[in-house]
Amino acid sequence: MSSNFKELYKRSVDSGEQQRKRQLELLKEHKLRRQQEQDENRVMPVQSSKKSKQKQRGNHKGRARDGLQYRPQLSEWLRHRPEELGDWLLVPCPIGKRYLVVASNGKTKVYNKSGRQIMQIQTMLPGDGQQHKCTTILDCIYVEDMDTFYVLDAISFGQQDLQECEANFRFYWLRARFEEYPVDLGQCRDGHEKAFVLLKHLDFEDASAVEEVLQKYPIWEENKPQLDGFLFYHKQASYVCGTTPLVCWLFAYMLPNLLGLPVNGNYVAPEDYLPDRALDYMDEFDRKLKEQRKNPTQRGKKTNKPTEMDQEPANAVEGESDEDASLRKLLNHQRRLELGELDMDCSEPSLVSPPLPPSHATAVGC
Repeated sequence: MSSNFKELYKRSVDSGEQQRKRQLELLKEHKLRRQQEQDENRVMPVQSSKKSKQKQRGNHKGRARDGLQYRPQLSEWLRHRPEELGDWLLVPCPIGKRYLVVASNGKTKVYNKSGRQIMQIQTMLPGDGQQHKCTTILDCIYVEDMDTFYVLDAISFGQQDLQECEANFRFYWLRARFEEYPVDLGQCRDGHEKAFVLLKHLDFEDASAVEEVLQKYPIWEENKPQLDGFLFYHKQASYVCGTTPLVCWLFAYMLPNLLGLPVNGNYVAPEDYLPDRALDYMDEFDRKLKEQRKNPTQRGKKTNKPTEMDQEPANAVEGESDEDASLRKLLNHQRRLELGELDMDCSEPSLVSPPLPPSHATAVGC
């Protein structure tokens, strides 16, 4: 019993600090990988290019029966206010379904988060239309009522592989390609069955632009589509197929107390959300999401789930006994009493780095 308690205590470090450390470590890995790729291309461009493609194929195991080797990049809760908010980008996200759109060999196929093909369409994206000898992979949110794909990010666009590029460059490249493309991808026409609209990527260094968006309601004309929440991208992060701490998420009503950023008063929090207990709310959110996944009959019911994020539940530790679970609860209660924190969880990140429960609001200066 004593050893179990000590082990739980070791794991019960501030989750916000944990997230910050993982962000720094992952940034170092991304920079090192980009440098190695540059060095390889500088010495042997042809062979290294083949080698890098083989590495990429090896990094996306667990493909579905339809054969898609990529998965969308999923976010974590933002548990701490970044020390340098100017290192991040803000993306308003509509309510919809998260898909990867792959245009290649004259076809455009749409895959869900599990890698299963759910539709095939005709588009004018590079890889379909008149450009068959290249591949485009877009990370999108599909809003059915609008029959529109809202583009978040890209793994590749035409001849340009973007996966190992920094987010800042990926978004710049996408913006430039969409603006100079010979046809308007945001309009349906013969040979282009669905509209593709690039979402705004706002730089926190441009404080006035961020403030304007946060104070605007609705963000999109006539509130179509409706806002789901905000994604936060670290500028230097590569695209990760899976959950990453370098892409984070908050609902609009969470920004004032967690980040100190005021939002339009029309972004009303649900009744069970208390600003000074935001982290408890996130824990309960994860718990409900876990229960929803365990009970397929509940999936059709309306929830408060951020549809584009699909976080992994963070409260449970896989294989944890009832005794350990009780110890976890006791330890959390004890830490709240000793440290004055509202909530702190002991779970460790899994191999795919699922989101940890959020840190306490006061820990991020809110």
